[in-house]
Amino acid sequence: MLRRLIVPAIAFAGLVIASAALSALLRTIPPTPNPPSLLQPEIPPPVVSDRSPVRGALSLSGSALPNGGLFILGDPIRLHIDQRPTRVRYRLTDAYGPADWTINGEIFESDGQIQVDPTGGAWLVLPTDRLTRYGFYRLDLFTDQGELQDLRIGLVDPIIRLGPDSPSPLGFIIAIDPYPGFAAQIAHLGIKWVHFDIPVDTDSSVLEALTPSVQSFVSEALSSDITPIFKLIGGAPPGARDYNSAFYQNLRRVAQAYREQVHNWIVGNEIDGCGWWQPCDFNLYVTFLRGVAQVIRSVDPSARILAADLYQGDSQVLRLMLEEERRDPGFTLFDVLSVHYLEEGSGEGLSPDGCCGSINTYLQVMQSYGVMKPVWNTEALSPLRGGIHWRPEESSYFRGGQVVPLLSPAKTLVGNLAVGAKKVFFFSYNYDQSLLDGNPARILTERALAVRALADQLQSAVYYGRISEAPSFVEGHLFKNGEETILVIWSNEGNRDIEAVANGINGPAVLFDPLGNRYPLQTINGRTKFRIHYEPQYLRGFTSLPSLTFGDPTNDPPYFISSPITAAVVGRPYFYNAEAYDPDPTGQPNSLVQVTYSLEQGPPGMQLNPDNGILQWIPQQAGRFAVRLRARDPQGASSVQEFEILVSSGSQNTPPVITSQPRTVFTSVGLPFAYNINAMDPDGDPVTYRIRSGPTWLSLDTQTGFLYGIPSSTGAFPVVVQATDTRGASAEQSFVLQVSPPQGAVPPAITSGPTAIPLATVAVIRWQTSQPADSRVRYGQNCDNWERTVTQTEWVVEHAVGLPGLSPQTTYCYEVQSVNSNGASEAKRGTFTTLSRESQVYLPLIARTGRSP
Repeated sequence: MLRRLIVPAIAFAGLVIASAALSALLRTIPPTPNPPSLLQPEIPPPVVSDRSPVRGALSLSGSALPNGGLFILGDPIRLHIDQRPTRVRYRLTDAYGPADWTINGEIFESDGQIQVDPTGGAWLVLPTDRLTRYGFYRLDLFTDQGELQDLRIGLVDPIIRLGPDSPSPLGFIIAIDPYPGFAAQIAHLGIKWVHFDIPVDTDSSVLEALTPSVQSFVSEALSSDITPIFKLIGGAPPGARDYNSAFYQNLRRVAQAYREQVHNWIVGNEIDGCGWWQPCDFNLYVTFLRGVAQVIRSVDPSARILAADLYQGDSQVLRLMLEEERRDPGFTLFDVLSVHYLEEGSGEGLSPDGCCGSINTYLQVMQSYGVMKPVWNTEALSPLRGGIHWRPEESSYFRGGQVVPLLSPAKTLVGNLAVGAKKVFFFSYNYDQSLLDGNPARILTERALAVRALADQLQSAVYYGRISEAPSFVEGHLFKNGEETILVIWSNEGNRDIEAVANGINGPAVLFDPLGNRYPLQTINGRTKFRIHYEPQYLRGFTSLPSLTFGDPTNDPPYFISSPITAAVVGRPYFYNAEAYDPDPTGQPNSLVQVTYSLEQGPPGMQLNPDNGILQWIPQQAGRFAVRLRARDPQGASSVQEFEILVSSGSQNTPPVITSQPRTVFTSVGLPFAYNINAMDPDGDPVTYRIRSGPTWLSLDTQTGFLYGIPSSTGAFPVVVQATDTRGASAEQSFVLQVSPPQGAVPPAITSGPTAIPLATVAVIRWQTSQPADSRVRYGQNCDNWERTVTQTEWVVEHAVGLPGLSPQTTYCYEVQSVNSNGASEAKRGTFTTLSRESQVYLPLIARTGRSP
């Protein structure tokens, strides 16, 4: 975390690290004014007692929200309070962006249930089955015993379990366990890896790993589907050179205690700059690294050793490590090169300007020694609130001007994967000392929810490559989830947006916003339009690789993307959040197209909010009622949504309505498929779920509707799920799961080339592969004795690798190889002869990391 920049007097390193990271993750959000109620007069107002409620009279048991304020959309929110009210009313207000920003937001108000706790207090049960949007909400509670307002919560899906050593690239840094339940809390954000500091500066300090707090955190992490990593930090102990010393005996005790739980160990911290590592002796560090690796592997042969959290790029200590490994090829000194930040020039912005080495520098040094290791970024640039790259002038395009960091979590993760990092650990540092001192805040932020959204979208996807031929301020990256294509795209300038047109999409394209809400897009004549803005979005649902064009000048009308609720019951509130999407840019900084809504036809008493599209009504009689809504942009272009609501009497049973859709229907053998089915019942009856038909590897929680399974074979699998109320009425939903071979199981076939383009002292080798893979070329004058190897880690399908250090008029043999994420590869050989210096010609070709599709 660039600790070398911190004033040396800051001695409480562990607390500083944890407080900084968590403060940014769970920053306290200032209170916002109460939004106006959108309910009709017939619905009881929020105050449910005869006296005015006392603000703050209610208190949460334990003073904190469970799971850091994250709850499952569609399931009831359960809160334990110290009081025992008899009635509760609750209001949920979409709180993403400024306090007064409600465009495309949701405001929902209803009555909850109260379950008295015999041991004291009561449980408030607050249904969310009528809500359809994920994200960041303000929760206000009103009871006959007072109020509790301005709680910040998130509505998300259940966590998808990936198992130990998961394919997810998403990690997080802590130094201490801040409070009980922290591991479970960050697990709800989709974090799958955590590294945890263990001091080793004395012979006995490593035994801190055996304390109850560490043991508890590791157990909680594993039960929460997080892979824990021990980071040995502080400096080489006095007995580092003596492999029989007390330190190594104590380390063995720790390794034996965690043999079944901890299989990943980071050794050191910013060794090249001596950041929190003393004495600053590079040779001693390499000696210590070898001793640690020997002890750990003697206990756990499958353990992975990560070294040495570097940040400078080329360095003496890196070369010493590589020399040691080359000197003894029978012993693996380390398995992963761990680094802090990555500097990739002005286009990436993955680190503070000029601070750090690039991934290509690390790779070039490793190539020069013939020792190649994967690179993990174990301290990525502040993706959460605050941090080194804080720029107040940058603002969120997505929801109307909220100030955000330069790099959102998605930009940090995707940018690191694009340059070749295999894992990315989030860390947020801020030089504001007030954020470092004291206890970490525990209030949820929308930035934390953005982490969860990108985890849901990308945690099992494979990086494919960059988009090409985009405007300079637009950045886009392609991923593959089985056969499905995922495009992650954003504007790098906070005051510029643009319309994009995707051509050649071969499936139903769905755009997901930064918090995971779906926007089904229209495709007309093979063209799918959408708006690119500062916040990253995810376009998926198809298998083709679309071509993109930018800047369509046509003004397109907004169109409805929400599905209406078409069933209601006499006397019960009807609620529908109508939402329309406009793909046009605004031409104004930090703004959205102002879509307004109007109710052109509807039954008496029905009311529509013109700004956010919330439609409410309390039916007074049974029957069929026609409704027509219109969405209009500022230029007057509009579209209509027409539907009919069937209202039944209280004596009739109305079937439930399934309000959710799968995020994706694509997966691969060995990777989980999950879908949280949500249904609401107009009568308020409890709903249970079952699988009507589907593959045997799918299972379903009948009470919550969580569908989960890990496919064991490829194919197209029809699935039918059913939601049934307690009186037997039901609704069904069907879809087809597309299961492809395991990610990377099929080698990337070389479909074209390789072709050599030689000059006098350099050559470029070009080839194409059937799937994204890295680029490796071995070459020399003897095909049985390769002299050099060049490796480029960016996954591409069109490969171009430059070979330096050649002699004029000399024949060389070369072998190209492309290795995918699963280690599968294909190789081909060829020869070329370099030109003489006199006949050398200029070729307008520069080989770089590879051109993306």
